[in-house]
Amino acid sequence: MKIKRFTIFLVALIFLSPVNGFGQTDNPLINELPDPKKVKDLSSFAQLPVLEDGRVKPVDTYARNFLLRLSGKTKYEDLSALEWFGQFIFAPSSTKTHKIFLINNHSLADSLNLEIQKRRKYSYEQLMPNLPKLLELYRNARSIDEKQRDIVTNEIIRVYENIELYTQHSLTFSFSFPHADFTLQNKVTKEYLGLIPNQNQFSFIDIATKAERLSDLTNAIQAIPQENWSKGQKEVIDVINNLFQWTLIYRDLPFAIIPGYGLDDTQWLSPWDSVKEGMQKVSGRNELVALKDMVVAYWNGEQVDFNLAVSRLKDSLKNRLSENDMDSSSRIFMEIKYNQWNLFFYAKILYLLLFVLFMIGVVIQSKVLYKFSYGLMVTGLIFQSIAILMRIVILQRAPVSNLYETFIFVSFICALTALYIEKIQKNWLGIATTSILSYAFLSIAGKYSADGDTMQVLVAVLNSNFWLSTHVTSITIGYAGVCVAGIVGHIYLAQSIFVPNKKPLLASTYKVLMGALAFGLTMTFLGTNLGGIWADQSWGRFWGWDPKENGALLIILWTAILFHAKIGKMIGPIGMACGSGLGLIVVMWAWFGVNLLSIGLHSYGFTSGLAKNLTIYLILQLIVLGVLTFFAKKNDRRAKV
Repeated sequence: MKIKRFTIFLVALIFLSPVNGFGQTDNPLINELPDPKKVKDLSSFAQLPVLEDGRVKPVDTYARNFLLRLSGKTKYEDLSALEWFGQFIFAPSSTKTHKIFLINNHSLADSLNLEIQKRRKYSYEQLMPNLPKLLELYRNARSIDEKQRDIVTNEIIRVYENIELYTQHSLTFSFSFPHADFTLQNKVTKEYLGLIPNQNQFSFIDIATKAERLSDLTNAIQAIPQENWSKGQKEVIDVINNLFQWTLIYRDLPFAIIPGYGLDDTQWLSPWDSVKEGMQKVSGRNELVALKDMVVAYWNGEQVDFNLAVSRLKDSLKNRLSENDMDSSSRIFMEIKYNQWNLFFYAKILYLLLFVLFMIGVVIQSKVLYKFSYGLMVTGLIFQSIAILMRIVILQRAPVSNLYETFIFVSFICALTALYIEKIQKNWLGIATTSILSYAFLSIAGKYSADGDTMQVLVAVLNSNFWLSTHVTSITIGYAGVCVAGIVGHIYLAQSIFVPNKKPLLASTYKVLMGALAFGLTMTFLGTNLGGIWADQSWGRFWGWDPKENGALLIILWTAILFHAKIGKMIGPIGMACGSGLGLIVVMWAWFGVNLLSIGLHSYGFTSGLAKNLTIYLILQLIVLGVLTFFAKKNDRRAKV
C-alpha cells in the first residue's frame, strides 16, 4: 500500500504538469496549451452513470460530492461542481493552482510550512512540496487507535486522503495523453499500425487499439536475433514493454464509470481498470476510444464532437448494463433535477423568512401578513414534500436510513404537524413552530450533507424496506411529535409571562401541547415495539438494552412520567410545558447523542464530534427553560393572589 501511494503521487506529478513539447496540431493534448478551450455544456456528461459506494448515480452527483469532500463547497469560485470537475478530470494540470483543499486546523498548516489562507483553502501546487511530510504525519496518525484520535489527528488523515483521492482522479484519462513512453519515429512502423505519420509521440490508447497489428509486428521482430534489431524495431519493443508497465501502475483507481464485462459482474471499473478486459472486446475498445474522444473534444472546445462521444459511450453502456443497474440509471435524470432544484435549501430560506415574519406579526397584527406567512409555510412544506418524494423514487426506499435523512424527514413531519395546528388554531402557533423546528433541523441536515453523498446504500442492519418504512419511520415521527410539543411548551411559557390574562389563548396552546405530546408518545411507543419485532427477526432477541433502544425508551418513559404527573396533579400546565421543553433534550440524546458512544448493533447511526455542540445546547436549553419557568410561575402566583 505504501509503495502504491508513492507511485500514485509520482505519476500524478507528470499529469498535473502542463503538457508540452509534442509538436502536433491534430491532437490538442500534445500542444503547449496551459489550459483547454473547454466545452460550455457538460449536461450530457453529467448524465453518465457512475458506481460509487454500491450505488449507481449520475456524474453530476459524483462531481458535487467530490468537490464537497475536498473543499466543503459545491462550487469553486464561479464554476459549478460539474464545471470544475469536468475541467479537473479532462485537464488535471489546469486545476493544480485551484485552492480547493480545505485545512481547518491551523497547526497542521503550520507544520506543513503553509502560509495561513483566509478561507483555509490551499492548492495542490502549494501542498505538493510538503507531501513527504504529510505522508509521514499520515502514517503516524493512522497508527493511533481510532477512538484515541484527536481533532488534529483526524484532520491529518482527512487532508491526506483527500489529496490522494485528487491525485488518483487526475490519472483517470491519462491514457488519452501522448507520452514519451509511446514514441515511434519510424514511418514504416507508423504506416503499418495506421498511426498519424507526422506524429512521433502517441497515447496509451493510440497504441493499445492497434494491439492485433502490434502483435503481428512483435512476432516478426522476435524471429530476428536481438543484436540485429533496427532502431525502429527497438522502438516497437520498448513501446510494448511500456504498455505492460502502464497497465501494472494504473490499477485500482476511482471513478468507476465502466460496467464490468461479465454477465453477472456487479463490479464497475475505472477507465484504466477496464483496459485489461475491455481491450479484448469490441465494446470495450469502443468505449475507451469514446472516452479519449471526449477528452480531445473538451480540450478543443468542440461541443458537437464532445456530445457525440458521450452519446456513443452511453449507447454502448446501455447494451451492457445489468437489469438492476439499468433500473438505477433510469432514475439518473430525476437525481440531476433533485441536485439542480436544491429544494431543501430553498425550504430552509422560506422557514427563516417565516420566522422573521412571525416576529413582526407578534408586534403588528395584520391579516395580510398572516396570510402571506401561511402561504410561505405551505410553500416550504410543498418544497420539502417534492424533495422527499424524489428521494423515495431515486432510492426506492423510505428516506430515513441515516442521520441526514432523519433530520430532513423530522423537519418535514414537524412542518406537516404545524400546518395542521395552524389550520385549526389560526393564531400563528403553527407558523412559529414550523419556522423554528423545520429551519433548525434543515440547518443541521446541511451540516451532515457536507460529509458527502446523502443518498447512501442501505447498511445491512437497515436492509429491509418494510421495517425501514414502519419501525424507523414511526420512531422519527415520534421524535417530531415530542419536538413539536417541546416548542409549543416554550411558547406556552412565553405566553404565560407576556400575556397571562389571555386565558383562551393559553388554554388553546396547552391543548395543542397535550395533543402533540400524546402523538409523540404514541408513535415512539409504536416504533419501539416494531423495532423489537424487527430485532427479534434479525438478531434473535426482542430487546437487548442497546444504546439506541435505551434512547427510545427514555422518550417513552419521560413523556409517560409527564402524563402520570399531570393525572396525579403533581404538575400543572406550567410543569407540563417545562417538562415538554426538557423532552427536547431527551429526544436529542436519543436521536443522535447515544451515537457518540459508538457501540451497539445500531451502527448505522454512529457519529463523532457532536459532544461539544450537544453539551452547549443542553446548557442553553436548561437556562432558557429555567428563566421562562421562573417568570411564568411568578406570574401564575400573582394571578392566584
